[in-house]
Amino acid sequence: MEDDSRLHYEPEELAEFEGIESEWPLFLAFELVTCCCEERWQEARRLNNNLQALAVQRDGEALYPELYRVPDEKVEAERKQPGSQQREANTNLPLIWTQSLAWLGEMLLEGLVTPADLDPCNRRQSSALGAESVLVAFAVQDAAVGKTLIEAGLPLSLSGTISVQCSDALGENLAQVGANPRLNLSGLPSKRIETEDTARFYRQGGRDLAFTAAVLEDSVSYLADDPLQLVDSVVDELHLLQRHWRGPGLPLLLIPISAESFKHHPEAILNLGRTLSSGSIGGITVQFDTVEQLRSMGQWLELSGEAASPEGKVSRRALRTAVLREATDLADLTAAQEQELDETETDALQARLWTSDSLHEQAEVLELLQRRFGVEAIQTSPGDGPVSLRRLLEEVYTRGLRCQEWSVVRRCAGALGMVHPQLEDALTDLLMRQTQVVVGRNYTADSRLIRPLDNSAIAERIARTSGTDSRERMLEQELLLALDSIARRQPALLKGSLTLQLSQLLLLLTSELAVEQRLSQDEAFEALCSTSPHLIRDRLRRLLSDVDHGRAALQRGEQLHVSGRVQWKVPDPLEVAPSGGDWLQHRIRLGTLQKVPRDFYAGIWSLLRHCRGLVIGDKLERRNRLNSSLILEKTAGERNFATLVEHLLSRIDAPEYRQLCNECLLSLMAFVEANPDVRFADDLALDVVIGHAVRVGWLLTHPSLADGHYSQYKALAWGQFYAASPGDCRRWQIAALKELTEQRELV
Repeated sequence: MEDDSRLHYEPEELAEFEGIESEWPLFLAFELVTCCCEERWQEARRLNNNLQALAVQRDGEALYPELYRVPDEKVEAERKQPGSQQREANTNLPLIWTQSLAWLGEMLLEGLVTPADLDPCNRRQSSALGAESVLVAFAVQDAAVGKTLIEAGLPLSLSGTISVQCSDALGENLAQVGANPRLNLSGLPSKRIETEDTARFYRQGGRDLAFTAAVLEDSVSYLADDPLQLVDSVVDELHLLQRHWRGPGLPLLLIPISAESFKHHPEAILNLGRTLSSGSIGGITVQFDTVEQLRSMGQWLELSGEAASPEGKVSRRALRTAVLREATDLADLTAAQEQELDETETDALQARLWTSDSLHEQAEVLELLQRRFGVEAIQTSPGDGPVSLRRLLEEVYTRGLRCQEWSVVRRCAGALGMVHPQLEDALTDLLMRQTQVVVGRNYTADSRLIRPLDNSAIAERIARTSGTDSRERMLEQELLLALDSIARRQPALLKGSLTLQLSQLLLLLTSELAVEQRLSQDEAFEALCSTSPHLIRDRLRRLLSDVDHGRAALQRGEQLHVSGRVQWKVPDPLEVAPSGGDWLQHRIRLGTLQKVPRDFYAGIWSLLRHCRGLVIGDKLERRNRLNSSLILEKTAGERNFATLVEHLLSRIDAPEYRQLCNECLLSLMAFVEANPDVRFADDLALDVVIGHAVRVGWLLTHPSLADGHYSQYKALAWGQFYAASPGDCRRWQIAALKELTEQRELV
């Protein structure tokens, strides 16, 4: 009766099988093993007898079929009186799952294997969830730092009976579990070491071991190099251990303290130690002492195999001899200097790398080379021969950490493709709270994360939908982690938020900073990139506690101040409908070919006479700005001016969005041509005009929707805009321009 060509049945169709369902021995086998593991031996023997009665004898072997079915000719009789007809085994004999579980159950009953052999972690035994308190200890990597902490009255043992190692060493040890060369078994696959893995004490070959928490190590993320951020991370991990701990003993959190971290913020580390010594931090009860004093209260596990190297990978700072010149100049680069580097030929750029003593210039040059050739490309140094870009980036990354130059650190981390190991946990936690996450610029539906993804997939999605600046990608990772921390510790700040847009939060943070320090948007973004992780997290908390204030700051930053007589009626563009009527594909073709009308560049030169400047592409990238002073340096028909504009447009990756920028420039040219006396006292950012035009177009075509719910339809609105004709887009762009000039009295 089964239709094997279909994947499901409708409810009314399932009723036809009632009383004649096939019966599967597999489920008896599952129950047999479960009873043995739970030591319900009498019930297990009864199940084993029932199971053996279902075996089919084949060549002297008792084999278990996939299922027992009612023969076709007896279906009606069985339906009239369920259980009256003898079922027959099908031809799928044996079903490997049933056979293996049945044999395993027999071995458990005979005592050939024990439940503990199958479940050495005792997961089969029910245990209470959570811990009354958490054991905490410091692990120092430098004896001088340890002596300073001891002199401050903090519990620390510089030499003890327990070997303290990094989390990578635990990973190497766990990889040996189950390995057997004679059976060609490789052991456990490599996996991320979770905080719960390092929360236990271990014994191996007569040695006692303890491991630092992976997420707190500076080899995992630069966040651990900000001591004040480290305190936040410690509280997050303590919450995790207290809520989710299972099994005997108390969980252990071993906090690594690096010499560099202590050197820059000794008071932050000392304050953390003093708070832990009080017995409570963040509302969590802790027992802070030396590892040796805590050993009797923790959970112990036995590790098989030979002990891994105690050193392991302790820090990204453990690098080889420096290749680049020592960075003695820590001054930020100007926009003009960045623009010059961006336009430098590769050979000259490589030569500049070896002679530069500016830390920011070294980072900028390496990022440009990484974009052009990839992170594994080989460079030829003057004295040391071939060296990979990865090694050079790690060298500058380490220097940035040493100097606490966070802009350099984020730039190098992004170029290296660093991914925080807890992104997937943060995303999953937010999704479980019925909150969606939007990454990048939200130009497509790909930006919306509505199901769990692994770390690399989240990082790839952020990179694909964000700007070219690698620092932006790292900031979005930081914001995702910060939102998860806030959701767990201050859930009221996210109450009512159905969608969290990382790029929008980044813009709001930038806008608030711009208002506070009287900076332009691109200058504020540079300032934000130079801000330490913990200060950004603090800013995010303040923003979420008063989002309206942040939105007002963003509106102030985007507001346009116009002078002169204005008429908002602008001629429609001349347009010919594309073949097939698909404007999106038409824009992709034009954007790929970068075809522009005659006098396009001369029109942009004239447009600069009516504004302070133009921002083409990412508005947070200061190299994307054309200053109005260019009209004094270059003529309308000068080739160098056209090349400069073409360069900025070519930096936009998506061809369809590049074409939208061209159309927006043409709309602005038409506007100033119709209003020759108009002047804007601000920069005209194409990102801002287009973004508002998308919203205006959506609301005009969907009048029943309230403006406050627009964020839920943002991806659809962008799709509509790409599919609209240039005439419609121009009308929406001019309407958006009018809105931006009419905003007043923003709080």
